[in-house]
Amino acid sequence: MKFKEGVVWQDMHPAIEDSTSPVDNIFKEFQCELVVTSGRDSKHGDGSLHYEGKAYDARIRNVLELLTKKIKDQLGSNFDVILESDHIHIEFDPNHDSKVR
Repeated sequence: MKFKEGVVWQDMHPAIEDSTSPVDNIFKEFQCELVVTSGRDSKHGDGSLHYEGKAYDARIRNVLELLTKKIKDQLGSNFDVILESDHIHIEFDPNHDSKVR
């Protein structure tokens, strides 16, 4: 587990502290590192539990990139598999060069 630069982790709730180990283990199952991108820092919505040390954010882009690659590997060169901002685009396109983005 690592923290993005600037993350404020002091005075986090004990339950949050305890949650990082199982979450880290789940990320490791996907061969990814847990990266905490926000704790008590940053801007969040009114009433956010971040400000009380009862919430944190975990980066998922690395998990999605791995998932996208595994899908591409499974489907093969006739498919383009593209990680978009909010979904994975999968297309059957045997006439073009294979793409993974």
